[in-house]
Amino acid sequence: MKKQIPQLVAIALTTAILIMPTFSVFAQNRAEMPPPATPAPQATFTLQNPLRSEINSVGALVENFVEIFSYIVILLAVVALIFVGFKYILYSAQGKSADIAKLHGWLFWIVIGVAVVIGARVIVKVVINTISATGTVSPGVIQSANDAINRN
Repeated sequence: MKKQIPQLVAIALTTAILIMPTFSVFAQNRAEMPPPATPAPQATFTLQNPLRSEINSVGALVENFVEIFSYIVILLAVVALIFVGFKYILYSAQGKSADIAKLHGWLFWIVIGVAVVIGARVIVKVVINTISATGTVSPGVIQSANDAINRN
């Protein structure tokens, strides 16, 4: 207990030294402060779309993001398949059956991941077709979604 008292005092002094400079910030005299400026009236302006002209809604932005994401995932899957193939050949030549079993797991999850990414586009198309068949959404919205999907 006696060894902890000097440590507690040192912590308290260090904390006090670090906190003291912040009090001087609040010690400004109000008489020295300038009066608040009145804001000048500002003109109205229109923001320009920094993206391509086809991206004119949140749905189109999401669709483009999903498209880019799917291309990246498929590219990474191809690289992973090549890597797994080289490892498979290497481990087969060395006779490492435990490592070959791990590579089978890798191959399984790569195929599942690619199937999920490709299946996402199919699910979006099914949802769009279902919504357009029920007539719950205006035809213009359905057409813009179809255009975004079929743009590839």
